[in-house]
Amino acid sequence: MIIVTGGTHGIGRACVERLARDGARVLFTGRDVAAGEALAAATGARFVAGDVAQEPDCRQVVAAALAEGDGRIAGLVNNAGMGRRVDFADATAEDWDVVMGVNARSAFLFTRLALEGLIAARGSVVNIASVAGKTGEEGLAIYCASKAAVIGMTQALALEFGADVRFNAVCPGQIDTRMMARVSADRLRRQRLEQRIPAGRFGLPEEVADVVAWLLSAQSSYVNGTVVTVDGGETAGLRTPRPDPA
Repeated sequence: MIIVTGGTHGIGRACVERLARDGARVLFTGRDVAAGEALAAATGARFVAGDVAQEPDCRQVVAAALAEGDGRIAGLVNNAGMGRRVDFADATAEDWDVVMGVNARSAFLFTRLALEGLIAARGSVVNIASVAGKTGEEGLAIYCASKAAVIGMTQALALEFGADVRFNAVCPGQIDTRMMARVSADRLRRQRLEQRIPAGRFGLPEEVADVVAWLLSAQSSYVNGTVVTVDGGETAGLRTPRPDPA
């Protein structure tokens, strides 16, 4: 059994589709009940509605996965996340708590709750972080901090449990998801973002899911504690500025 959090949209949805297509037993969670039920019907995966910011919901999801997996959890994809762009001078403690709760605390909760099942299955955990967890971005201090926390936890747990469970992180860049659509709705802004990317385009959720599926598979059996960047080369280094697109 593989758990995917935030599985109803974007990267999480692509992971559910890819893993189910590969023949894995998948249980995923999310708050969008209609989307979750439709995806479950289309893929054969099991959907358990829940809010990753609420510990009882996290417990319910993991308990369902343990029951279906006879106490074993082969994989966990901590994908649920949210962004909140706010100038730091205007940020509140509530902003911090909400973003950290969804992006970092949920990854801690699911990993801690699933740990015994993961050890029993000699499983693999993939945490979806972000390039923003490796480099700062103006207006996203809290989001960057939350994703850096995910990366740090990934590496620490790889050291602590590497003999039994593998822990790796994936750092997507500009990916065509619902969350990114709100950022890049303006055509000129999107073109400017694309100019920063050597690949010349935004990535697809399926391209991130391919990496996640590999990290969960036996093909990556000696990969542990690593951070895989999936960003088309955006954070490889500085690029020469180009004129604004017409």
